[in-house]
Amino acid sequence: MAYTEIVNPIESSAYNFEGSNIGAINSTYVFSALQKPDISDYITYRFPQYSITTLLGRIGRKDPVVGNDQWSWFEKGLFRKPYNVGAGSSNLTAATATIKVLLATTINVNLLVNDVIRFENGQFGVVTVIADNAANVDLTVISLDGAVFALVAGDAFSHMYNLQKEYSDSGNGRVWKEETITEKMAIMRRNIICTTTQASNIKWVKKDGKPYYYYINEWETMQEFAMDREMYVLTGKQSADDLSTSTYQGGNGILPRVLSEGVYGTFSTSVAESDLQEQIRLMSVNSEGNEFTVLCGSKFLRDSQRALKDYFVGGSVKYGEFSGKPMVGINVQQYTFMGKIINLVHYMPFDNPSLFPTPVRTGIDWSNGSLWLNMGNDPQGNPLIQLKYKKDMLGNSLEFSRTIQEGISSPEAGAGVRRANGKDGFTVDLYTSIGVELRAPNNHGALVVA
Repeated sequence: MAYTEIVNPIESSAYNFEGSNIGAINSTYVFSALQKPDISDYITYRFPQYSITTLLGRIGRKDPVVGNDQWSWFEKGLFRKPYNVGAGSSNLTAATATIKVLLATTINVNLLVNDVIRFENGQFGVVTVIADNAANVDLTVISLDGAVFALVAGDAFSHMYNLQKEYSDSGNGRVWKEETITEKMAIMRRNIICTTTQASNIKWVKKDGKPYYYYINEWETMQEFAMDREMYVLTGKQSADDLSTSTYQGGNGILPRVLSEGVYGTFSTSVAESDLQEQIRLMSVNSEGNEFTVLCGSKFLRDSQRALKDYFVGGSVKYGEFSGKPMVGINVQQYTFMGKIINLVHYMPFDNPSLFPTPVRTGIDWSNGSLWLNMGNDPQGNPLIQLKYKKDMLGNSLEFSRTIQEGISSPEAGAGVRRANGKDGFTVDLYTSIGVELRAPNNHGALVVA
């Protein structure tokens, strides 16, 4: 016999007698490894994942872009401008003065003969001659009431109205320029990739009653994709390039335009009622809106509540009131001043250090900041904020698209034998092509800690 024993299990120490315990069956003697694990069906997330992207939900307005990756609109600013008496002006204490407007041309001065101007000291004059002199414009102005002027260089003045003599002829016209605002669509993607093995293996945790980890991963990916979209709408920075296979294209979000062209103010350490009131005053000067949604970081909202905890009553007039008001499932707190209503809302992303970390050297601490949005329309009925999304040639919306590359397996029931590829698994593609249109940024604002 040529048999050689390699392993005889009954003689192996691994299978020796393990010992026993005398007495009752209890947890001392029954090892935990023998017990079925008591695992919760659900995963608890330590931080909010924003299953509803608050900002996009608040915009609530969408409009497609068809046949292009960019879109434009026109905006016009003030139709009049202030001026100053420039250095080199003459006869400033006579009844006829020569007012020099520096670094200007007749085009951007926007004044015509017979215009009446008012100086900061309350004196009025009529423009009789306008002369272009290289980079400056000289205005000949006569005193309207015949009294001598009492002007000095640097005095401010502005156009009030015009006066005509009897049997006057037609004057010159004005054509006010508009600014063309162009924004760009952005393409964003995320993917969920799963092997056939893991797609079919049962886990202890569930999503929608399904004990397959793939469903949890897709749900988490969709939440993060929603946050990608929201952060683009909020913070997007316009790229220098247009869309191509070798360059990236992106447009402006809300914050860049508000911080550069909106009502932007700061306060020291903690926001006070007077800070809120001054911001409201400036919003009133710049916007016809009567109500503003204020997205707040937690520090800003905390200090706002402290600042507004008491009513300030003067006589029978209630100047400020703070009260709770539920709106769209979000706890909105309201404050009224100068006839304007502000709705303060805690905006969670401002407190997420993964999105807005506390600045180390410079920048805005958005946990102690606020974004003021006018959710209304301009006088022509155009929404001041709206989401833009691409439509393809078949009319399909690309605001959010979910497609599947089926390999050996698929996340969808009833899949056939035809496959997109030969991979031992499948891929789910999430796709969006969106932008945001923020009209007249002076209607919006920001109030942040200095």
